[in-house]
Amino acid sequence: MKLEHIAIDVSDPEAFIAWWCENLGFRRSAEGSAFIVDDSGTMGLEIYRTGETEKAPDYSAMNAMTLHVAFVSEDVKADAERLAAAGAKIEQLKIDTPEFHMAILRDPWGVPVQLCKRAKSVFLPSL
Repeated sequence: MKLEHIAIDVSDPEAFIAWWCENLGFRRSAEGSAFIVDDSGTMGLEIYRTGETEKAPDYSAMNAMTLHVAFVSEDVKADAERLAAAGAKIEQLKIDTPEFHMAILRDPWGVPVQLCKRAKSVFLPSL
């Protein structure tokens, strides 16, 4: 099986989509769609406000290691600073070893975003 998307329930889907598209390189899969895709076009998120719960989850109250969206970054410190200038909050910045640089941020909705630069990928090479 191949992962298609991950759904995130947020209080303001349109603002969330705009921020992620502008700052994290996503784009809508189609005009007006709740689905946004990364720059590879192979991984996406569904961003919506479900009517099944009274309010969206409070992601800022969750530990970032419970749920986060991770991105490959060539310059973790610079990307973290750029995102902070756009409204994200930096929670952690670890760039003290050449093998692994990592930052944890919260987007304006409290959703944890991880930036990673690894000396060796954690995934198997393509077959």
